[in-house]
Amino acid sequence: MKSALLAGVLAMVSLMDSTHAATSTCPPIQDIKQTEMANGGYRYEASYPDGRTWVGANPQAAASYLTDSTFHDARYDATDQSVTCTYKGPMNNNASFSVRLKPVLDWNLLPIGDWKGTYCEAMEVAKCSFTHR
Repeated sequence: MKSALLAGVLAMVSLMDSTHAATSTCPPIQDIKQTEMANGGYRYEASYPDGRTWVGANPQAAASYLTDSTFHDARYDATDQSVTCTYKGPMNNNASFSVRLKPVLDWNLLPIGDWKGTYCEAMEVAKCSFTHR
């Protein structure tokens, strides 16, 4: 009886833990808002209803960087528990900026996609999905 009760409690706990897991990707370029900074460059932000906010800044950025760039890569940093997404312009174009989501607790890559360890380079943000809490 006690082992059945314990098994039931463990099953409930594992279900509770999995319900708090989220699957995320880097924000699509159209979700990123660009704001000019007082001393030059631009700040980048993408906010979502679930409370996640991706932020970044490039003091050398021109106004066109947001429209000139596409998703390039994502990387997870275990030291500060963050995921950084980089967007770059086409060849011979200096456009580049990054946004970061922090903290990303219990990060784990999905078994699909283009992740190689903690780094993912792909043409589509969906190829760099990850789970976290």
